[in-house]
Amino acid sequence: MKLLYLYGPAAVGKLTVARELSRLTGYPVFDNHLSIDYAARLFAWGSPEYVQLLRALRLFTFRQMAQMGQQGLIFTFVYTPPSSDEFIRQVLEVCEASSIEPLFVKLEAPREVLLERIQSPERKPLKKLTNRERLLQMLEQGALQAIPFVESLRIDTSETPPAEAARGIVQHFGLEPLP
Repeated sequence: MKLLYLYGPAAVGKLTVARELSRLTGYPVFDNHLSIDYAARLFAWGSPEYVQLLRALRLFTFRQMAQMGQQGLIFTFVYTPPSSDEFIRQVLEVCEASSIEPLFVKLEAPREVLLERIQSPERKPLKKLTNRERLLQMLEQGALQAIPFVESLRIDTSETPPAEAARGIVQHFGLEPLP
């Protein structure tokens, strides 16, 4: 199975590109907010129990999708070093043990574009971050960085429309588009 791992800061367009990519490939989208919302209903956000459950849900889903014979899965994620590094290493271990091919795509955009997009009204119903100050905090914590120990395709979403970004990902990784 191919695990398309789309990452980047809030408001960069991960879910939008993921949906376009799903339309092209037929791969389902695992938006990271699904696991965040679930874990937050059971444990206090950010608590050790919350983080443990969050990671377990994601890793379980990757393994199960591969065991079920899925061709691919698209996952969205905000990388914030160094706290995300342990999880990324766990993902790589699961991929190796489960014959999953991880394909990392870093979506990026200039800070001013992210600050403008964060206030978009369509973010609120999806329970996505809409607070400029929190976005600035995340950016200061390293959310603009690439994962240093994996190779990532990089796409600037301020210059590349979502459909074009998805086509570029399909072409770069040699994915089979739907007929």
